[in-house]
Amino acid sequence: MSSRSQRPVSRHSSSSIFYTLAIGAGVLRTASVTLDVAAVNTVTIGPVTFGFMSQWVSFIVTVAVVAILSIPVRRNGKKRSLGFSLDPDFARLSVLPRKPMVYVVLSGLFAGISTASYYILIGSSDASSVLPFGQLVIIYLLIGDLFSEKDTPTMVELQCVISILFGVLLVGVTPGGFDIGTLLLVLGPLNVSSALFTYYQRQAKRYEIRPGLRVDTLNMRVWSLLFLNIVFSLYAVTVLPVDVWEIMAATFEPLFWLMVASSVTTFLSLILYVRALARGSMAIVNSLSSISVVLGIPVTLIGNMFIPGAFGAVTGDVFLWTLRVFGVILVMIGVVALEASDVRSIVLIKVCPLTGDLLPDLFAIKGVETAAALAGEYDYLLTIKSRSLGKTRKLILRKVQQVTGVKDIETLVVLRDYR
Repeated sequence: MSSRSQRPVSRHSSSSIFYTLAIGAGVLRTASVTLDVAAVNTVTIGPVTFGFMSQWVSFIVTVAVVAILSIPVRRNGKKRSLGFSLDPDFARLSVLPRKPMVYVVLSGLFAGISTASYYILIGSSDASSVLPFGQLVIIYLLIGDLFSEKDTPTMVELQCVISILFGVLLVGVTPGGFDIGTLLLVLGPLNVSSALFTYYQRQAKRYEIRPGLRVDTLNMRVWSLLFLNIVFSLYAVTVLPVDVWEIMAATFEPLFWLMVASSVTTFLSLILYVRALARGSMAIVNSLSSISVVLGIPVTLIGNMFIPGAFGAVTGDVFLWTLRVFGVILVMIGVVALEASDVRSIVLIKVCPLTGDLLPDLFAIKGVETAAALAGEYDYLLTIKSRSLGKTRKLILRKVQQVTGVKDIETLVVLRDYR
């Protein structure tokens, strides 16, 4: 792991880095799902059997990649790991400290449940359906935020939830109507587990080992993937066919490079995703990464033009595709509205004489994006974000005022900014 003093000053703004991380995660997620769907449809193999083989290949590939990224190199006269560019907190492959390791283990357990649901889905759906199905996690994250805030939802939040829910339902329409089993799987294990995975990954990434040094995403991926695979394997052994080893032996070679490509894209996607979680709220990160919803349809259609049937069965029913496109539009309206509804504020703080360092306490308040110590008339500057001025006052500023040592605060609401 690297120390804060080793980090170079970025030439890009924090907001542009955040958007790049979140959107990049969505693009890579599209590639990963597309590769998995293509693998299941081009080789005669059950989705769970493929998942069992693919997940353990992914673990081996991930450990190998992280080991390579642990190699130290000299940059600008300083010794850093190759993985420093992916995550400045990373130094080498290692065991995490106890508390963040607990978070990572829990995230892996829930990811295993979500992964089992995912492989069941890709056996009967194409990428343009699977990708929107995963966006229901935004609803659960919003509900989780509301429960933790003990506050009523705003009208914008309700509209976003309804828009995303109906959009996903429309995407899930089949020629025979709604597949109830698929909807229950999507509404339950797939997205509930994804929401809990997101929560614990964020907790782990925000854990500060020492001032300026947080848990790195590369080691998080290795250990969470290990426990994910254990949970998924426990499920898989109950449904795998008797001749599973013969099937895997026969299909391993033709599927090898597809599995490796899927492993690498998933690895990079999750690295970007978790780094974005450390910079913004869970719901907003998932909103931005939902660019995969838009990409799913053209990838499915274009892919099937070159390799018919490889990217899932595509119906010729124009009405059904109209509903699906409309569903995707509803999902995107919901997630874009969620992102655009945020109220940003700047808070200037004066503290009492002889007060100690309050930066960790101020940054720990939910809704605070950045916290900085100042020299001058004010002692600290916070940038905060919420979905209404009422929530800014009740849920954030009130907690700032309760921090021991805070004497006076001044709040400036951002009306317009360039980022």
